[in-house]
Amino acid sequence: MYFVGSLPIMVGVIELISGCIQFKFSREVSFFDNSQVIGTYPGSSEQGLFGVCGPRCDNDIRCNAIDICYEKFQCKLINGWTPPAPGNVSEGVCRQFQMQACPDGYFFDRKNLTCINYYYICNFESDPELTCFLSESLSDEFNWTTHKGSTSSTNTGPSSAYHGLHYKYIETSAIQLGQRAVLESSKTFQAKTYCLTMYYHMYGATINTLTIRTQKGNSAAINRWKMSGNQGNVWHYLSGVNLPLDSQTKIIIEATKGSSHTGDTAIDYVELRPFACP
Repeated sequence: MYFVGSLPIMVGVIELISGCIQFKFSREVSFFDNSQVIGTYPGSSEQGLFGVCGPRCDNDIRCNAIDICYEKFQCKLINGWTPPAPGNVSEGVCRQFQMQACPDGYFFDRKNLTCINYYYICNFESDPELTCFLSESLSDEFNWTTHKGSTSSTNTGPSSAYHGLHYKYIETSAIQLGQRAVLESSKTFQAKTYCLTMYYHMYGATINTLTIRTQKGNSAAINRWKMSGNQGNVWHYLSGVNLPLDSQTKIIIEATKGSSHTGDTAIDYVELRPFACP
């Protein structure tokens, strides 16, 4: 959920879709003042701290500001607090940033004072999916399947999506051992390190492998993350894989078929953000 517009630097009331919130603070907040803190998160850089707190604050209607604390390498989400003008910070307190409304899929770049493309997300809920950066490869042996509910085989695959209704999975009933289903990126990326997160489900006696790679041009693909074997009947969260990308490099997500039909591997809610993982 996003705010409708920029908020005034004063105590006041803002009407949201779900009602109104009364701002309680309009002053600097010490790092140790937790009376209005929603959450505190660690980071190793300004960019990393924004990467953790920015999306959390944008999607929490209780949150109006981010408190960035360099000396403690932490950021705090502040509930109902209108900060003073950015940069007006006293000694011993954190740098404060007010949330700025941006379109869905964008975030407010405070350095350049503009909304920029924040992340790509594939939740597989629509076709075509404009925010998704993945498409089926033309060089694999079979395709991923978009599905909802349980897979067609027993004792393998998820019973439902992690997020929403749909997910991607490989149906392994009629596929030969070792054959691959591949999703690859269809976007052109700026030269920087990106952070990929996703949910994965690997349940079944003959689960093979799920691999994330990058490939630059015609060079050999480089493994960035790999998981093999039965991981239980539960969705797992991959909290972040750093992917160095540029205009010539693509992302590959590959699932390999095991020795029988009990090898249905699934993925859901894949996100790609334009900074290194915190």
